[in-house]
Amino acid sequence: MQEKIEQLIRDYGKDIYSFCMYLTGNRDMADEIYQQSFLIALEKGDIDMSNNPKSYLLSIAVNVRNNQRRKLLWRRGKYDADAPDIPDTVADQSPTAEEDLIIRERNREIRRAVSELPEKMRQVVILFYTEELKINEIASILNISEGTVKSRLHYAKKTLKGRLKNYE
Repeated sequence: MQEKIEQLIRDYGKDIYSFCMYLTGNRDMADEIYQQSFLIALEKGDIDMSNNPKSYLLSIAVNVRNNQRRKLLWRRGKYDADAPDIPDTVADQSPTAEEDLIIRERNREIRRAVSELPEKMRQVVILFYTEELKINEIASILNISEGTVKSRLHYAKKTLKGRLKNYE
């Protein structure tokens, strides 16, 4: 089983880590979710390599994130599933060249706007656009209906369009 996990880390580790970073906006939290996701996969030991293991790992990461977030907010006595928690500095990166400045600023604004979406919409947007998953795969990962995925995606696009009018 350990060889399977090592293969999964080689094949999908970067994608899973990117997803964790987009979800949390915090390197330490992303590291924790990433590690826990692979540990859970190792403990379960039921990974079907022929049945889209990336989606399986993403679903574990989503569940770990949701549980982590729920526990944190519960301890604070402020549990709200849609409360934003990603800082505005998610996409801060040092510029590499002057000609990239405009593109970087636009990307930063997009990431900021996505980070301000409610958690449920943010997950769908990241899975759809960043991970390039299909509606049915997202529904399976989040354990919701395809209609719910489409609805969340629709409202997220509408919200983002309103927030990003300057970048049209």
